[in-house]
Amino acid sequence: MKPALWRRFLALLFATALFAAACAPDEHDAVREPEAADDEMAEVHEDEPEADDAAEETEEIDEPEPADKPEPADETEPADESTPEPIGDPVDLGKFNDYEPADLDPSLLPIDPDVVIGQLPNGLTYYLRSNDSPGDAVVMHLAVNAGGVLDPEGAEGAAHFLEHMLFNGTEKFSKNELDQVLRDIGTDFGHDLNAFTSPDETVYILDFQLDDPEALDLAFTVLAEWASAATILSADVEQERGIILDEYRLRDESASGRISNFLNAIYYEGTVYEGMELGGNEESNSSITAEVLRDFYDTWYRPDNMAVVVVGDLPVSQMEELVVEHFADLPARADAPPAQPDRNPFTVQFVTEPVTDVVTHPDHGPIYISLDWQLPAWPTDTRGGERLLLMENLIAQMLDIRLDAAYQAGLMAQATEPHFSAFAAARGLRLYGTNYQGSDLVQATTDYLSVVEGAAHYGFTRDELEQAVSAIRTSLDFQLQSDETRQDDAYAIGYVQHFLSGSDISSTAERVARLEGLLDTYSIEELTAHLRWVLDIAPPLVVSIGPDPSAVPAADELLSAVEAARPIAPPQAEEAVDALMEAPSPVAPVAEAAVDLFDDAYEWEFANGARVVFAPSDIAAGEVNVVAESLGGWSTLTEGDSALVRHAVGAVASSGVGSASATQLDEYLATTTAWVSPYIGELSEGFSGGSGAGDLEALFTLMHLYIAEPRITEVAVGEQIQAMQTRLANAETFPLWISELELLGALYEGSPWYQFVATQAQIDATTPDSLLNLYQARLSDVDDMVVAVVGDIDRATVADLAARYIGTLPAGESDTFVNHHSGFPRGVQRLTIAVDADAGASGFDVMFGTEAPISTQTRVVADVAAAVVNNLLTVRVREELGDTYSVGASVSPNDAVGTWEARIRSTGPSEGLETGHAEVLAILTELIADGPADRDLAQAIAVVRDNYVLETNPVLINTLLSRHHRDDADVATPDRRRAALDDVTAADVQQFIALLFNLDNRIEAFRTAE
Repeated sequence: MKPALWRRFLALLFATALFAAACAPDEHDAVREPEAADDEMAEVHEDEPEADDAAEETEEIDEPEPADKPEPADETEPADESTPEPIGDPVDLGKFNDYEPADLDPSLLPIDPDVVIGQLPNGLTYYLRSNDSPGDAVVMHLAVNAGGVLDPEGAEGAAHFLEHMLFNGTEKFSKNELDQVLRDIGTDFGHDLNAFTSPDETVYILDFQLDDPEALDLAFTVLAEWASAATILSADVEQERGIILDEYRLRDESASGRISNFLNAIYYEGTVYEGMELGGNEESNSSITAEVLRDFYDTWYRPDNMAVVVVGDLPVSQMEELVVEHFADLPARADAPPAQPDRNPFTVQFVTEPVTDVVTHPDHGPIYISLDWQLPAWPTDTRGGERLLLMENLIAQMLDIRLDAAYQAGLMAQATEPHFSAFAAARGLRLYGTNYQGSDLVQATTDYLSVVEGAAHYGFTRDELEQAVSAIRTSLDFQLQSDETRQDDAYAIGYVQHFLSGSDISSTAERVARLEGLLDTYSIEELTAHLRWVLDIAPPLVVSIGPDPSAVPAADELLSAVEAARPIAPPQAEEAVDALMEAPSPVAPVAEAAVDLFDDAYEWEFANGARVVFAPSDIAAGEVNVVAESLGGWSTLTEGDSALVRHAVGAVASSGVGSASATQLDEYLATTTAWVSPYIGELSEGFSGGSGAGDLEALFTLMHLYIAEPRITEVAVGEQIQAMQTRLANAETFPLWISELELLGALYEGSPWYQFVATQAQIDATTPDSLLNLYQARLSDVDDMVVAVVGDIDRATVADLAARYIGTLPAGESDTFVNHHSGFPRGVQRLTIAVDADAGASGFDVMFGTEAPISTQTRVVADVAAAVVNNLLTVRVREELGDTYSVGASVSPNDAVGTWEARIRSTGPSEGLETGHAEVLAILTELIADGPADRDLAQAIAVVRDNYVLETNPVLINTLLSRHHRDDADVATPDRRRAALDDVTAADVQQFIALLFNLDNRIEAFRTAE
């Protein structure tokens, strides 16, 4: 099970309407399509920030979807349970043969001396740190040590409901006043932006710029009001109930939500979280009263159960004065806080026998297995706990290496690349877990468990240990290099977790040195012994997931698969590669010159037509980002190829490069921070990547080989065939996919050029040659390729790498993209997609589009217009109508073809959609007729100004790449945007909204119950 999948799914579902650029890494290629990979095997897990610590749980990196591997089930005979092959004795582990984790070293971890931690006489704890990244800004958190696990019986979801109520008014601010004052200081207000509730805590967040002299005092006032003066009026509870129920429908009644809740019930069994329903249920959300919420507030929102965290560009002394001024008068409690649940790892009563079960939902297209093991939640505040956490993450990395080797050797029947990771389900519960797909999931389950049991039986290998340790050391070194520009929010999240659970907040240098030292203390014997111990105390939790019980293995079949597992020996390791290629001899550029857009920016042009443009940046210390872009994309291929290019790219990306196999490449890259992802979008193709400054050559090498020596394997192609089948299943069953595809069909008027899901005929015709040919049609040479390099590195290094790895690439014939889109359709179209009443999928989307100039000024006006519309949607549709959890607008330009697109998205119950839709149109009608009110405009400008302050390397890269479409004088640099913001008027915004949000030309998609 991989929580990162759900994090990405939530971002798409609630923030970007479940559509993303067609494989493009940035805004330059604007065709939208459903993002299948993010829901292929998504499981719902409440998202909460985590501290950046190598000893904490690792998350799957958001790289392009690795392919879903071939299905060798027809070639793999199930094990004969009656006559299993004899297995020798387990490897002798010496003094670790009778292993149990030793008594933990109780020594507390050190604390970074640059953070000031104090406690007021009333018991309130505070954490303060002065930090200048990003600068001229402050992040504030109010952490309450109370989450869903403390919900009263019969009032499930109370902690979450209360979180909502704190935005509905306090003694000093009525509901409407609170909304307005937060917007006045540039706080982007809306669902999930300012607070979150987890199983164990509730956290409220404010971040703002210091350009308004009143913002700081106002923010402290609001935080103090939340801590002590929430009104929680009965009328406000009733008003908020509709929003709570809509959120419940989205997160809990959807296919993914129901599956997630089913899995959580299994994970929580035998723990303090058993029976917890974080988002409540239909009955509790419909019946929770103001009195219940007031009681929860009075019980747990008390100074000695809360912490205030302030990080930003201020002296700590000033922060401390403000904490005392605003929080010292909160009354202390005479009684002790109520007892918290005991989360001690040794009190958790894990399941004692394997758990096998089935969960299905007709809207859930993908078929897969979720496989997990419960883990103790070792203390995060002691040296002993830290050692065990790091050990279990090291074991997870070694198992990941073992599983990949077994898979590549043909020892596993699953069709997706195997993974193994540790993750935290709650403060007191951790798990090992994975998901996998395939045509024979029973055999795949036996095979997976056999590999894991084989590691415990035969022991880990020296190579596996060295590879895993090397990967962790590389990560630690990168943390140390980038520490200088660590952002305010990263510090704040860490301090919140320290208050709640004692998580490590030592300095980066101290932590890296400490963890580096710990890595030297682990032996193969101890690591193997600990894995044996885990498998002994935590039987597997195996759940088959899909659209219908008849389509997935039954529980008894899964139990037979578990019982059939037999330890298998590690496969023979492939020979490691020290280098991917010899460095080419450099070629001289045919032209070079300074670029005036940024200080010390420079550009080199080579005879093959490629250009490399470099802008030095210390925004992220020790980090370099790269994007290469050529014009053309799948628009130059043939009809229908738009559905296949992502799979061609995925197959190549999963096959290795040059003479290095996929396993050898993974092993090589594990010792570096470099990564590269190829893409082919509608109008462009290229690569995105990043690395630490010391690994930039590895990045350039990989990009060079992806062009000059790509390779493709049967394994990788099989993986992509599985991915195609999954996308096809989503397109046929998942309501949001069905809605999005119909909307896109209307936008592109059924053009065969805009096909985003492969047909079964295309899938059946897919071969290694067909995918490699498709890839090479766009990514085998260079003609107009621009490689933008931005980061913390010197010009001489970039010049040398450009001359060796870009200037030596083969030249191609000059071409460009073809615009197959005839323009936004005229008239009003309404599409109606029938959904089940209890599917959690009801809502509507409204799309607008137009041709209009794209300049610095129009970009800035567009950002302000979007902020104005979003503010009004939140106030009038979400808050005043009261039955919509998520509503928002987005505006995006397409530089290449000079068009704009806008989208308004709203969720809500079917019976309320027409009312919400009418209010959306009323808002737009008023803005077109009268423009924004003065305060609405001022608030929108404050939000945009706040967003413009934080520059990132990708922002600078997008700026450089826009030179593909415009002269340098017209490029919208961050400085030019900030300057233009000062000149935006209400008339500008009114004119832009009238142009883009043309109510006579729109496409609407309504997802509603029949």
